[in-house]
Amino acid sequence: MYDLAVIGGGPGGYTAAIRGAQHGLKVLLVEKDTLGGTCLTRGCIPTKSFISDSKLLNAAKNSSVLEGTDSLKIDPAKMVARKRQVVETLVNGLQSIIKSHAIDVVLGIGHLAAPGQLQVQQADASINAYAAQNIILANGSKPAVPPFIEVDGQFVQTTDEALDTEDIPQKIAIIGGGVIGIEMATIYLNMGVDVTILELLPDILATEDRDIRLVMRRLLKRRGAQLFTQAKVKEIVRNGDRIDLIFEDQTGAAQSLQSDRVLVATGRAPVLDGINSRQLGLEMEGPFVRVNEKMKTNLPGVYAIGDLVGGMMLAHKASAEAEAVVKNIMGAKKEVIPEQIPRCIWGIAEIGAVGLTEEQARATQRNIKTGTFHFMSSGAAHAMGHIDGFVKIIGDSENGEILGVHILGEHATDLIGDAVTTMTMESAVEDLAEAIKPHPTLSETLMEAAMDWNRRAIHKPKIR
Repeated sequence: MYDLAVIGGGPGGYTAAIRGAQHGLKVLLVEKDTLGGTCLTRGCIPTKSFISDSKLLNAAKNSSVLEGTDSLKIDPAKMVARKRQVVETLVNGLQSIIKSHAIDVVLGIGHLAAPGQLQVQQADASINAYAAQNIILANGSKPAVPPFIEVDGQFVQTTDEALDTEDIPQKIAIIGGGVIGIEMATIYLNMGVDVTILELLPDILATEDRDIRLVMRRLLKRRGAQLFTQAKVKEIVRNGDRIDLIFEDQTGAAQSLQSDRVLVATGRAPVLDGINSRQLGLEMEGPFVRVNEKMKTNLPGVYAIGDLVGGMMLAHKASAEAEAVVKNIMGAKKEVIPEQIPRCIWGIAEIGAVGLTEEQARATQRNIKTGTFHFMSSGAAHAMGHIDGFVKIIGDSENGEILGVHILGEHATDLIGDAVTTMTMESAVEDLAEAIKPHPTLSETLMEAAMDWNRRAIHKPKIR
């Protein structure tokens, strides 16, 4: 009998297993593929490896001080090999950590048989049964592909295939202008690929602040990307070594384009393998497992976290939920506050955001103020050669509560951590303004935006 069994070895699953072991629980961790899950093997880490390499190429080719850059090119086979090495290093490190905590790891497909009971189907088709007082479902997610699109892995791909392909297309059509689509578009644009993005919704990055979306659209177009919003893909036809893609534009008119490859980036869907919700009596919410604020399902001793429960499909959200579940199992009362979960996007310019957008904040009927500061006024940004970007802070004008922070620009994904810490500590906008930041660094932009909230920014002209 285990104290805790976890199905899924991604960021949520392995965090739950390690934290449980640290609390003295006897833990079983079930993983069908490789420890680290999608994030480590086919998502977060591979994309950031590709972005780093392609960003280096783009920066060198556009440098005003380097010579001979016209002949620079990227070796896709070496880029894939480096990605594989990064993944292998991290997986090996994770395996060592899990082993050090004496966590039992079983490779196979985990099935929730009943509360307190699970079965694992292993590669040789044998099935072993296990019992546990508490079970955490952390199955993760997979690419969501519209039913009329056939992914062949070569001409029509999801990120699973694209991040392991050792050739670069000349032209690519990306279906989806969400986080995955924008990050993949960035990789291809950095490598000089002709990119077209087709988004079904009225705008890209629908979850982000309007000002963020506006600047990102402008940057994408400046880099040569074609962008179609309210575009409905109707058909994808293989034509020799080319792909013909038929879609309706925002006026309803039929359009067509040719590309070497199509990337389907239409979101992700929860993996429900091994979960027969009807047979178990497990309550669902659409395709997701329904949980309460403590991540409990309606089944006794059964919890669910991460992509399986919907919301923001982010690795750090899954990890935070895992921490909360283990604390609750140990008798504490812990909830994850959605407004304190940061959102990070590695696009043409990085995006880091937390809390409400300005539109959402105004919809609360609270009195709000905003403060902004542009990277163009930052000495550090000029020295780095990255002056595209800004920081925007939204706060309650009566008590200074930080309602949202939105950053677009170099190192935005790192800078947003400062805002998250401040919000977690329930500090006010003025606290961000009074913290002394080192000069010259981009961290000063957050301080200046907080100062601007009270119209006291130092490096910004007075508004009359």
